[in-house]
Parts: sequence; structure tokens; C-alpha cells
Amino acid sequence: MGRTVVIVDDSKFLSKQVVEFFEEQLGFTVCATGYDGNEAIALYRRHQPDLITLDITMPNKTGAEAMKEILREFPDANILMISAVRGEAMLECMNRGAKGYIEKPLKFNDSAFIDDFKETIREIFG
Repeated sequence: MGRTVVIVDDSKFLSKQVVEFFEEQLGFTVCATGYDGNEAIALYRRHQPDLITLDITMPNKTGAEAMKEILREFPDANILMISAVRGEAMLECMNRGAKGYIEKPLKFNDSAFIDDFKETIREIFG
């Protein structure tokens, strides 16, 4: 059985692109998609996927806050941050347990970007 992923981003357009990438390019099964940090936590609890993607800037609860709650309950969770936020906020996420980071804008028509994204996924799963 292939790996599973939950995608969480407040942009429906971006979520759709990420879902397609994970399914078509990486062979993952997308269990669910969510819109904010609260949904991220609920969806992680329900599905316990192999990977969850979080945006940092989302309504109701940020990706960083959701990540802390998920890791408190599931210390082995694989979390990939996908965000336009750079610098301190991203470093903090990485230092607190995110396994990887993909920077927006997502350039799915750029082969170098796709290769980097795939390499990040390989690094997460060793």
C-alpha cells in the first residue's frame, strides 16, 4: 500500500495543485484536505497519515500552532510546511519538528522545482 497524506492550506486552488502532485507524481493517496489549523489537527487525528502538509499562515489557527499540537499528541508525525513565509517563522517550524519545507509560489511547470520537491519528500522518509 502506498503512502498517505493530508493537505491543509487556506487556498483551494493551491490545495488542488498539491493534491494532484502528490497523487500523480508521488503516488500518494490523499486522505483529506483541510482549510485551517483546527481542521489540520482533526484530520490528522482521524486519518493519522504518513505525511501532513501545512501552510504557516491560515485562519483560526496557524500551521505552526497546529504543528505543535499534532506533535504533542503524535511525536513521530511527518510534517511538511508549504508556505510563502520565510526567515524566522520557517526556521522556528523546522526547529520545532517540521521535517521539510517547500517555498511558495509552487512552480509545478518547472522541472528543477519538481525535482527539489521530490527530493524533500525522499529526505522526509529516508
